[in-house]
Amino acid sequence: MRIIKLAVACIAAVIAAYTAAAGLYTQQVLAKQAEIGAIYTPSQQAQTYFENFIGLAPAYGLMVAIALLAGFVVAAGVKRVVVPLAPIAYPLAGAAAMWTLIWAIETFVAGGGVGAIGGARDALGVGLQMLAGAAGGAVFEWLRPRR
Repeated sequence: MRIIKLAVACIAAVIAAYTAAAGLYTQQVLAKQAEIGAIYTPSQQAQTYFENFIGLAPAYGLMVAIALLAGFVVAAGVKRVVVPLAPIAYPLAGAAAMWTLIWAIETFVAGGGVGAIGGARDALGVGLQMLAGAAGGAVFEWLRPRR
């Protein structure tokens, strides 16, 4: 039963983090386009959010899931050693996982510095993606099974 609760907590965390990441990604892209004069109707904005949510899911969603899982495994060990960190270990791990994911994509996939993640091309965008990871970590902390 514990493993099922752990799996549910992990899946919920990934869904929360991905949903926030996709939404914040889209908002960043729309904001940058608005800066150069692009105008979107509310209907077009909603359609863009929906299409990005669906379109990013196969690749970015899977990468978010892998990054969060790795981050949560590390956090489980670290919080046993650094006890004062325990209450915020999983949100911190989620944020760190998203930063690491964006760094890895930029460094190894995109060749460095080209801004492959459109919603994370500047410090604000990266910070918002990290916030999405922290939200996923908070969901995991809230739902995870306790001993």
